[in-house]
Amino acid sequence: MAERSLAAFAGKTVLVTGGLGFMGFNLVQRLLHADVTLRVLGRSWPPILGNLESVLDGATFFHGDIRDEALVDDAVAGCDLIYHLAGKSGPAASNSSPLEDLDVNARGILTLLDACRRLSPKVKVVFPSSRLVYGANASQPTPETAPTAPLSIYGVHKWASEQYLLLYERLYGIRTTILRITNPYGPFQRPEQKSYGVVNWFIHQAMHNRALTVYGQGTQLRDYIHVDDVVDALLIAGAAKEADAGIFNVGSGRGVSFVQMAEVIVRAAGRGTIKHIPWPAEQAVVETGDFFADTSRIEKTLGWKAGVPFELGIQDVVAKYRRMESSGALGGAEMRL
Repeated sequence: MAERSLAAFAGKTVLVTGGLGFMGFNLVQRLLHADVTLRVLGRSWPPILGNLESVLDGATFFHGDIRDEALVDDAVAGCDLIYHLAGKSGPAASNSSPLEDLDVNARGILTLLDACRRLSPKVKVVFPSSRLVYGANASQPTPETAPTAPLSIYGVHKWASEQYLLLYERLYGIRTTILRITNPYGPFQRPEQKSYGVVNWFIHQAMHNRALTVYGQGTQLRDYIHVDDVVDALLIAGAAKEADAGIFNVGSGRGVSFVQMAEVIVRAAGRGTIKHIPWPAEQAVVETGDFFADTSRIEKTLGWKAGVPFELGIQDVVAKYRRMESSGALGGAEMRL
């Protein structure tokens, strides 16, 4: 179904902000094979070795910050579809730097939306929100109707971004789709980014034969989803009119304990150890308890369902990093696994 969605983009101009980040880069790799005029906006560097021309293979790159109004205007003008993935991540980090999180995430999306209003009013914007907009919920799985009561500044700004999108849809007709993504993992996350994407961080640690740190007993449940499934959901949401003005959970729908996740990674890597330590105060305050997503809405409305089992997904990521290592594709000292 995702491949049919790519066909629906034929002839369109598509922008991916944050297109050299973890989810963005995986999405861009798929869009490079579509019949689209592809634009990528970002301020980081590619997560694999190679110059931008070879890595982005004909896409137009806008280098800079999502808060740069002139740059965003240039990138947005004439777009048919925008995936807004640029931003600052990490719940605990956001609580320690709330004003920076506000400036990057809230100001960033408003800069984008105002450019859309002025320069591409018929555009569609697909936004990856987060499970962290929800409050601690004793009843699982969590549906989209569950109360939004974030425990982090990051979660608050994700929720605020959702409201900005819905407001611009009501006032200006900009079409929007919001995907509340659970815990994604997969290739192309930089290993130094440990404040977000703990599964990827653990994979890098295990492949270096290091300890995977588990807070407490690690019994809390999480919903881990392979980035290939996330990209499928992004593509389907971008193409389907039924997704307009919708808010959808994107997850596996399965709860896996944190310590079980670490054990699966150690087995797949054949290296690494697990170390239990007490909860740090800054992490305990943002801990939401058990979470896994009710995905019935997106299954019924858009026909999307996660297809990569967790254990096989971890094996896939480990194998990909090993191939990248042997081919010399990984860049940076820490990425030479």
